[in-house]
Amino acid sequence: MSGPLPPILRPVAWIASRIYALGVHRHAEALERVPAWEAPCPVISVGNVSAGGTGKSPMVRWICAELRAAGRSPAIVMRGHRGGESSDEVLEHRAEMPDTPIAVGADRRAAIERLRSTHADVDALVLDDGFQHRGVSRDLDLVLIDARRPAIEGSLLPLGWLREPAEALRRAHAVIVTRAEGVDGGLAARIERLHGRPPIAWTRHAWRGLCATTATDAEETWTLESLRGRAVAVWAGIGNPAAFVAQVTACGARVVDVPHLADHQRFDARLVERLARVACAAGATDVVCTGKDWVKLRPLPRPTALTIVRPQLELEFIEGHAPLRQSLFEGMARGDRRLGR
Repeated sequence: MSGPLPPILRPVAWIASRIYALGVHRHAEALERVPAWEAPCPVISVGNVSAGGTGKSPMVRWICAELRAAGRSPAIVMRGHRGGESSDEVLEHRAEMPDTPIAVGADRRAAIERLRSTHADVDALVLDDGFQHRGVSRDLDLVLIDARRPAIEGSLLPLGWLREPAEALRRAHAVIVTRAEGVDGGLAARIERLHGRPPIAWTRHAWRGLCATTATDAEETWTLESLRGRAVAVWAGIGNPAAFVAQVTACGARVVDVPHLADHQRFDARLVERLARVACAAGATDVVCTGKDWVKLRPLPRPTALTIVRPQLELEFIEGHAPLRQSLFEGMARGDRRLGR
């Protein structure tokens, strides 16, 4: 499986990957010498071993919803990719879960301590993208693998997509496969070989409907069927845009323009104007974007000729809902025992 760099740069990527591997190894050795900090609440980590999106945000929101339903008061802890408090992931979580506190910062311990000073009622912490950030001890370590781009048998960055060797899956308490169409026996066997156990759950990202902002700034609710036959541009500044484009196509839309956008793409008025001009020239009447892109597009001037559509996303279980939920609350119980509760 190729990595994030174009094939012409493969020789450079090979060298860079070896240097990166050395850095990963030294970092792991350093972490082994320093005990992880014990947080004052049970800690659930959601992460991955590969770069690019694996569906961490919907999983984090599912976990928070399960914890709230059980009477807990969870908070999210995350780095905030490029821009801290104003990063797309933070803004999306705030929009989707306005009542859930979020601690943002590269130093997870400091972020947690700041949060606890203002939210003393928080009694559970969910680390978003926490697998490689091992300075904070966790009571449940979940790793997500994207069924459409597993990456577990590839190379380290930037030759491949791996952030650390796939054997690191042994550290995880459980592996969850996301964006799956069904249970894949071959992928399950590969994960079991690396992790020691088969995946605990298989999930897909289901679109339950659409939100549309028209050229006149009106907000409308659309069914998925509303996209059928419409000519659309897809603006997806995410790690794996092909999966998003495939979902748009599955709704029956005719995709006429897919600009290349960086992961966590930053938008400004000039870029939006240029993208809109190209989309209109291609015949698009609408733009379909992700939730992460929408929170950055929303404050900017609207493209006057285009409706901007984004999906209402929910996590749907193909298999393993009950075992994963049981594992979640076993992790919470471990954390409570660790704290003498």
